[in-house]
Amino acid sequence: MSLKTNSSASELKQGRRRFLLRLSWTGLSLCLITFLAAVLNFFWPRVSSRPARSVQVGFPDDYRPGQVVYHRGRKLFIVRDENGFLSLSARCTHLGCMVVWNRDHHMFLCPCHGGKYDAEGQNAEGPPPRPLDLFALRLDDNGFLVVDQDIIIKRGKGPAPRFRPKAT
Repeated sequence: MSLKTNSSASELKQGRRRFLLRLSWTGLSLCLITFLAAVLNFFWPRVSSRPARSVQVGFPDDYRPGQVVYHRGRKLFIVRDENGFLSLSARCTHLGCMVVWNRDHHMFLCPCHGGKYDAEGQNAEGPPPRPLDLFALRLDDNGFLVVDQDIIIKRGKGPAPRFRPKAT
């Protein structure tokens, strides 16, 4: 009787060993497959087939001189002054936080680190190293103002180039 018990205990240990060995090899194989997939993904080209990011932001007459309008979905500001239009990125040039327009102080303020920009996006105070980026602005065939967010204009000190729609 004790021989039979030893034999079943030995078979039980062999079955448990076999199960744990298969489980270990399966786990190791899954880890290796995941690692190889990550390596192949690293070398696979990341080609974007997305269309150009251009958006209609209204007619020029929709904006009054001195007005600043935020387009939330596109994270950009349209500024109109007596000299023309600016299309400013809402992303702070310091660390990429979203700036907000403060109508009372007539400035763009970065809530993250206290950066301040004047009404045309020039850095006035705080840590931002340069002015807010501009996006290309144009009129389409129907007279709409169109912002091309794929054309980013990084600028230095000095006045920002304005877009002036031609009178029809």
